[in-house]
Amino acid sequence: MTNDFLDLYFERIRYRQSPRVNLQTLRDLHLLHLQHIPYENIDVFCHQGAKLDPETLTRKILLRRRGGYCFEQNGLFFMALTALGFRCHPNMVRVHRNRPQPGGRTHQVNLVELEGETWLCDVGFGGSGFREPLPLQAEVEFEQMGEIYRLHEHDVHGFYLQKKMDQEWQPLYTFRIEPALPIDMEMANFYTSTNPDYMFRNAILGTRMTDRGRVTLSDHIFKVFDLTRGTLEKTTVIDFEAYLDNLRKHLGVELDEAEQALFRARFPTLKPPAEESRP
Repeated sequence: MTNDFLDLYFERIRYRQSPRVNLQTLRDLHLLHLQHIPYENIDVFCHQGAKLDPETLTRKILLRRRGGYCFEQNGLFFMALTALGFRCHPNMVRVHRNRPQPGGRTHQVNLVELEGETWLCDVGFGGSGFREPLPLQAEVEFEQMGEIYRLHEHDVHGFYLQKKMDQEWQPLYTFRIEPALPIDMEMANFYTSTNPDYMFRNAILGTRMTDRGRVTLSDHIFKVFDLTRGTLEKTTVIDFEAYLDNLRKHLGVELDEAEQALFRARFPTLKPPAEESRP
């Protein structure tokens, strides 16, 4: 990666410090990425797929100022970290959310070796994700704006990332420390972006961290969580033009004319609000 790439990345996430290979820089980049680059799967929902090469990620996310889903988000974050000199490697995980058992390895995270510890970084998990990197310390609770996470060690599956919800630990995903190769992400990305039955092809999901909490999108429903006050503002949007306005307002997503045309054609296939149950 060149300095031009880092300049574009820093401008995109509004990072204005002098970066160093230390924990403070890692924390700053992780949070700013989540606040300024929205998680969204509109291209995949519109059957356009998701390309992971550096040129496409730079053009789409940094120049076009779009968001992306997990492989795009964590792929871009990996590019930035390695360009800065962090010791970082991608790792594939098994998503557990809403399943009795872990699923396939269909999500990418990044593991960073820093200051004698291994840090879990994930800027692409959507509405249940954490704000700052987590050290791989088993059974230790980490609170971030009132949300509590921990890593639980399992004999078979390795580490379980869990989040406390309604006073119970809910598994988000599980992983073993095993550096992934580019082909691993390519294969998983192909599956999640082209399988006609996979959720990303059939629903719109989005999220963006804010100073006070987070904004989430599930099909027709936009939610604004203020974690500092414990409040939730929920808006159901059916009209297409109003939907585009809410994408701009809450996620900062601006679709060009061609993207709007593709999205307009797919928009009627979203589930009616009464059928939506995702957080």
